[in-house]
Amino acid sequence: MTVRLVRTAALLALVVAVGAVLSSRHQLHDLTAERSLTLTGHTKAVLDDLDIDVEVTAFLRPDEPGRVEASALLDRYGKESRRVEWKVIDPADAPGEVARLGVDPAVGGVALSAGDEVELAPAVTEQDLTAALARLARGRDAEICVTAGHGEPTLDRATALLERDGYRIRVLDLLARVEVPGTCTAVVLAGSATPLGDAADALASWTADDGKLLVLADPLAAVDLSAILEPYGLGLQRGVVFEGDPAGVVSGDVTSPIVRTYSSGHPIVRRLAPTYFPGVQGVSVDDSVEQRVAGLTVSRLADTSASSYLETAPLEARFDPAEDLQGPVTVVAAADRTRNDGTRIQRTRVVVVGDVDFATDAFLTEAANADLLLRAVGWLVLEDDLLTLSANLPADRPLRLTDARITYARVLTAGVVPAVFLLAGATVWAARRRR
Repeated sequence: MTVRLVRTAALLALVVAVGAVLSSRHQLHDLTAERSLTLTGHTKAVLDDLDIDVEVTAFLRPDEPGRVEASALLDRYGKESRRVEWKVIDPADAPGEVARLGVDPAVGGVALSAGDEVELAPAVTEQDLTAALARLARGRDAEICVTAGHGEPTLDRATALLERDGYRIRVLDLLARVEVPGTCTAVVLAGSATPLGDAADALASWTADDGKLLVLADPLAAVDLSAILEPYGLGLQRGVVFEGDPAGVVSGDVTSPIVRTYSSGHPIVRRLAPTYFPGVQGVSVDDSVEQRVAGLTVSRLADTSASSYLETAPLEARFDPAEDLQGPVTVVAAADRTRNDGTRIQRTRVVVVGDVDFATDAFLTEAANADLLLRAVGWLVLEDDLLTLSANLPADRPLRLTDARITYARVLTAGVVPAVFLLAGATVWAARRRR
């Protein structure tokens, strides 16, 4: 009896010791097919480089959908890095905290604080949390200069989105003053409707001197940007893309193509959800320029389907093989040039989108258009750690209940399972009767 007690005590001690070791290591085992309960390698890299203590406060009502999932995600961040502590509170119970951290009490959100510095995230998602962590750890903002003065459309939602992600926005009126300030980290040339004149030369010079430029072109505007784009193997193909695939357009509009797949693994479009462009022209890419210009890399990012074509005379809307361009048509492209002048390393980056409407207030929130804009700006300003990452999302596995499957389920649950229990009970009863 004593030996048995000793063995039991030793076994219990072993179990407690193993549990303590596993608990101290904070190890999780994700058995899901897509590892949807595991943080991405990108997030882990940001957490590994974290050298400050961060407190994450999520403001969620008790009855708010996703509160449990949000707590589980924050717990994964806390277990991955001892630098991160988190809590979930009801905004109605802590109005002082809501005001102190600058969170909108009506919609809630997430506040990440380190000392006196605070970064806000709109939701408890891995994309938003990791981007906010990276901004908080870096401790500096980039100034994005948006051009004006040449008939550019209003981009209020786009600028608000960029400001939410920690960028400072500056309106750059190139008509009033033909100069790009040195404080501009990147320039967004957003759908100029009239010729740029001397401003084109100013932008070309600024871009060549370590500049970062995002061009959102307007298919309806005949503005010549060749002086700015040609040195990087990029250009604009005048016309409008017509999509021939009925499943690849929005609301039956053949001039609003949906891009579902992307033509490279570039950070801007890697695992990007579908985007669409309400009227888009082509973007030309000269691959041979890489052989002529040292340190230059040119990438096609987004193409329309093979059923599309670029109509050079949009009013005719009829494919002419002699004039029009058969798809796929490139509508987004990028160029990256790195060089060393002996004193410093210079890096020029250019992104060209054949449409400006996708970033306007009417269409920015559609599909993944906002993600495309944020990723393009993040890549331009060399903040690759702020690119909107794609979490390990579980695959959609819908359960299609056909008539045959419904019948099978009914037979199984109402017939087979009860019969098994009755048979087991009868077997036990018969065995006891024999004793």
